[in-house]
Formats: sequence, structure tokens, C-alpha cells
Amino acid sequence: MRVVLLGGAGYIGSAASHHLASLGHHVTVVDGLIYNRADEPGRLLPSAAEFVNGDLRDRELLARVCDGANAVVHLGGIVGEPACHLDEELAVELNYAAPMIAAETSAGADVGQYVFFSSCSVYGRHEGTVDEDTAPNPLGIYARTKVLAERRLPDVLAGVTALTSLRLATVHGSSPRQRLDSVVNSMASRAVATGRIPLNGGAQRRPLVHVGDVARVLASVLDGNLTGAWNVGSDQENHTIADIAETVAAIVPGSKIQRGPERDEADARDYRVSFARLQRHIPGACSTTLKDGVQEVADLLASRQVTDPEESQYDNHRGLVDAFTAGRVRTLRTPACRRYRSEYTAAWGKP
Repeated sequence: MRVVLLGGAGYIGSAASHHLASLGHHVTVVDGLIYNRADEPGRLLPSAAEFVNGDLRDRELLARVCDGANAVVHLGGIVGEPACHLDEELAVELNYAAPMIAAETSAGADVGQYVFFSSCSVYGRHEGTVDEDTAPNPLGIYARTKVLAERRLPDVLAGVTALTSLRLATVHGSSPRQRLDSVVNSMASRAVATGRIPLNGGAQRRPLVHVGDVARVLASVLDGNLTGAWNVGSDQENHTIADIAETVAAIVPGSKIQRGPERDEADARDYRVSFARLQRHIPGACSTTLKDGVQEVADLLASRQVTDPEESQYDNHRGLVDAFTAGRVRTLRTPACRRYRSEYTAAWGKP
């Protein structure tokens, strides 16, 4: 199968590219390398993958890479509310306009399947357990762009290209393009580097999923042509923030939790997610545990593969600030970007 990974040099994309290539798929990775690293993309991607350095909003570039593809997978964008708040207009372009432009291009090229990487963040705050039929309750820019893309993509792809939306739990574990700013990776790396695990409150719930399991689910989705919306994770991996901190403290020798008062955080997400639908169709999916992910991140520091977890390359927010300063990313305000920004404004208010 010829698979195009848009944003495929990122934390999840680099893991997915290795897994898909190992299965014999022809993989083309398109990435603008916003979070610039001296060793990209050679160290990040499998040797069999084709790499194209380009902007995911570039319609002509997308037309070239989508020609002859069997599947297009959109992983790119700005991840997390802090990074999205740096420039809401840019977040809308990269998180909403870009996947919509890619979908238009995929439909025009008669690509058979389009996979959109969404997030369980679309659920926001809910009592009880949410599933794919639960109404979204997005609490910030990142989640709003995901919700709007999920709503609009079927209109663009209807009758031409099959659509799959993967709503990921909070991702953890090691990857060729490592991130250390998600909750598990952050706590684990801080525990090893400083011996401290800061915890304020901790009652909020987060479902978790290992980055390698995400790559394996993607392969199963492509092979099985599964369509519709899917929560990606495991029922056994619904945890509170406090659970995560206690797991890290148990695994990293000498580390201690530093407890503080519950704070009124900007991130108010709190939800428990059902992954029953995924388990019915892909039995045993997402079986890697929180303990496994914590150990992987701890080993990265212990083996000196990561020497300074505070480097901005491991943090999406600080990495994006560096990208702004270096001129590696900016709003384009092309006609397509303006059109999709207007749709976002109509749905959620002016960015």
C-alpha cells in the first residue's frame, strides 16, 4: 500500500513511519520540520521511507504527493493548548485548514482512504464515561479545531474517499522524535533529572495510550479499511493525574512526589473514555501499560539518549516559540486558509 503521512516526522508520525515501513508499505513522509533538529530527518525515519520537506498547506505539493496514493494520513498540526494559544490564527491554519485542504486534494486524486488524527480532548469535561457517540465538549483552541475538522471532513470526502477519525488518548512512551511535555513523559523525565514529581491536586482523569500502540492501530485501520470515529486507547489505561505521579515515583528510584494545592488550571479536561469499540474490532489493541511508557522514558535519560530534558526540542510550546523566532513557521493567509478560518470563526468566534 502507498501511504502518505502528513506530519510524519513528528512524535507519533516517526513511530508510525517505522512500523508501516516494517510491514512493507511504501511510505512517503511530508513534514515542514517546524521543530528543527540537526539530525532530521535522517535519524527519525526509516531508510525505506521517502521524505518530502514541505508545508502541509501547500496545495500543489499535496497534489504531487497524493497522486497514486492508496491512503493519506493527516498527523500534522500544533499539539496542545499552550502551543495553540501562542497564535490562534496559525493554529487554525495548521490544525483545521491544513487537514481540510489535504482532504480536498485526496478526494481530487481518488485516494481510497483518509485518516485524520483527532484527540480525546474533544470530550473536554464529562461526568461518567464517554464513547464515540458522546457529544464533544471542546474547551480550547486545539480541541475546537479537531471537532470542526471531524464535522466538516465528511462533506469534502463524501462519495469519494473513506474517512477514519482516530481520537487519541494522551500519548506516552519513546519515539524517534521524542516529546517530553505530555503528562507521563514530563513526570518521568523530571523524576529522573531532578528526583521531583510536581503534583498539584491530581484528581483529573486522563486516558493514556502508548505511541507504539498508536502506530499499530493505524496499520490495522489501513489494512482493515476501518471507517468512522474511533477512540484509541484501553479501558485499563484510564488514570488520574495522581495515579500517574504515583506510578512514576514507584518506578524511578529515589524520586518523590511534591504535592501542592489543587489549582485552577487552564487545562480543565476531565473525562473517562470507553475504548470498547476499538477492542471489539482490534482485540488486544493498546496493551502497552503506563508502567511500560514510564520505564521507556526513564531509560532514555539513564542511557543518555536524552541528556537535557529541558531542551526546547522536547517541548511543543517552547519549540514553537523558537520556530517563530527563527522564521520557520508563519500564517500564510492563502484564499483556502482564509476560507477555513472564516468557518472556524463562524463556529467558535474570531481567532
